[in-house]
Amino acid sequence: MRGMWFCLVQARLVAAATHSLVESANWLVQGQASEEKLISSAKQVASSTAQLLVACKVKAEPDSSSMRGLQAAGNAVKQATDHLVRAAQRSIAQEQEFRLVINQRMVGGIAQEIGAREEILRKERELEEAHERLRQLRLAKYGTTADGIR
Repeated sequence: MRGMWFCLVQARLVAAATHSLVESANWLVQGQASEEKLISSAKQVASSTAQLLVACKVKAEPDSSSMRGLQAAGNAVKQATDHLVRAAQRSIAQEQEFRLVINQRMVGGIAQEIGAREEILRKERELEEAHERLRQLRLAKYGTTADGIR
């Protein structure tokens, strides 16, 4: 009974992640979200689906037709989310190509370089803050982080 409950919880997590992915896609189309949010949501769907498969493998007969079908569905989800992530990453790269116009004057070029370095430092700080938020979330949720730190 406990194993079935765990499968149900995992299935609900897949549903929640899928809902988040649909919302992210909708917001992106409306210009209210970024490709990065879509990528993060897609990766969460893939992760939740993989966890559901693991939970189901514990309860199911390994060679049963339902387990093979579930595994095929899980592989299809993984493949679809991988395609979505790659498409979003290509979109980001194309958008960045369009924005890069180099100022040929010396002072203007130096100012652009300073601005680019400033942006890198700001994004590195934002990344560190995001990693810390994720660590705190995992600590609150699981009592430990992914690297085993309590």
